[in-house]
Amino acid sequence: MMQLVWIDIIIFFLIAGAGVILSQRIYRQDMETETSNVFEASFSNIENTLHFVENIAFNIMNDKTVKEALRAVNQEREDRYALVDDLYYRLITGSLVANDAVSIIVTDLEGRQYATGSLDYNLTEEEQEKIRLLMEERSSRTEPVWLERGNGQELLYGRELYDTPFGGHRPLGMILIRVNLDKMMAESRQGSLAKGNIVIFYHENLIYAGDKRIFDSPELLDSVRKEKNGGSGRYFRTEGESEFPGITYLGYERYKEMMTSTNTLMIFFTAAILFILIASFLATARVVHHITAPIAFLSKKMKAVEEGDFSVQIDRDLLDTDIMEFEELAANFNLMTGEIGRLVEDNYLRTIKEKEYQIKVLQAQINPHFLYNTLDAINWLAMDSGRPEISSMVQSLATLFREATKQQQYLIPLREELTLLSCYVTIQKIRLEERLEVAFTIPEECMDMKIPKLSLQPILENSVKYAAEVTMKPCLIEIRARRKGNRLILCIWDNGPGIPEQILAQIRERRVPDNTGIGLLNIEDRIQMLGGTGSGLKIYSKKGQGTWITLCICQPGGEGS
Repeated sequence: MMQLVWIDIIIFFLIAGAGVILSQRIYRQDMETETSNVFEASFSNIENTLHFVENIAFNIMNDKTVKEALRAVNQEREDRYALVDDLYYRLITGSLVANDAVSIIVTDLEGRQYATGSLDYNLTEEEQEKIRLLMEERSSRTEPVWLERGNGQELLYGRELYDTPFGGHRPLGMILIRVNLDKMMAESRQGSLAKGNIVIFYHENLIYAGDKRIFDSPELLDSVRKEKNGGSGRYFRTEGESEFPGITYLGYERYKEMMTSTNTLMIFFTAAILFILIASFLATARVVHHITAPIAFLSKKMKAVEEGDFSVQIDRDLLDTDIMEFEELAANFNLMTGEIGRLVEDNYLRTIKEKEYQIKVLQAQINPHFLYNTLDAINWLAMDSGRPEISSMVQSLATLFREATKQQQYLIPLREELTLLSCYVTIQKIRLEERLEVAFTIPEECMDMKIPKLSLQPILENSVKYAAEVTMKPCLIEIRARRKGNRLILCIWDNGPGIPEQILAQIRERRVPDNTGIGLLNIEDRIQMLGGTGSGLKIYSKKGQGTWITLCICQPGGEGS
């Protein structure tokens, strides 16, 4: 059996190896195509940039404001300063600079520079001299010159500026345009897997390289240029030629960097082989210990029971054996530990219940009269200390507590409910002072109508919470009542900012998180249970105008509507 396993492993390795080699070849071809397309696209982007620069130069050459400013500076006319301002204005606002990777420098005959753009710093005299030498060496006066600067980060374009285009009259200065090719190349490469390096030559002079090491290591460039186009050695390379005289392109990438994903795949394949070898070893060890492992497993579980863990159970799947005796032993073991655990738990729960009963007996011995006597003592102390507000608050609190705990009918007359509500108002007015004013408009015919006990206090508390406590302005709460047939209509209004719409929607949908509005829902349930059809609670709130809460209570023995 083990021989068959090893044969299967070898076959698997052969198939996997062939698949990796084939995948590597396909991936290499795809990466060559992708890299070639990226290079061609980069060449096209650079070409568009050079044409863009050329168009800027032509615009400047034909701009009357620029040429008039240079005439004034070269002739040292008195109006030269105003014209220089016009020159800067034309460079900035005349659509001459449309790319944040480009800047323009115009020089007069004395070498003074007038620059604008994102690359806002001047050229050195040495750089200007190099441009003049290149202009002298060119084959045509209409041909621009190109120069590397900034260690290959920028490309410098130069052209002479005459009174009329292409040198009809005397020279006025030079047009120098600087391009940050590094930034443009990075933007054109976004989203591409292929990266590579771009090199630009001007009459065989290196003027740009994506890999800046080439400027300090000419032998690296020589080794790249010796590779055959299409790639068969260390580098894959693609060449291109510009429409501008003397400019050629070279794109290259090391195969080692192109094939990084393939190398990762080989590492994964090696790790998979090691994993399979380890798995095979573990499988063999499991076969060897097929008999002894269940015994050791049972012994470990029995040791846990010996130490007092009666919740131990043997999972037959974890036992991993096909020997019937072991399975029967495990089943009996589970029955034994389960029975022991149940007996221990029953005894433990019985003890807990006895302790809880003792605590409840002690709590029941606390007489509510003790609390009333304590509040009464605080009341007299406040009176003796000349603190009538504390005395009033304590008396109101004692009344509220006494009525809340009193065993009496579920329904009480409205006048008794208003008495309890007055106690609550007294406490809140002492706390909020001038910020709270409560007005009652209750006809005498409503005073004896029945209402659920302590049903107005939670509503008034809601008004205090969302009206008085959220603002420093005075808050007015009005409580009105009227009788309509067999129904008592109560309306509680406040002039606060209103209940937030989110909380209001949750209350209406009976979704009340964090105890918000639970009292209102409880009141609604109690009213509906009392009056049946026609009884209920409605809430209306508008931002900046306040909140209205209306109760409709059908009286016992009457008909609802």
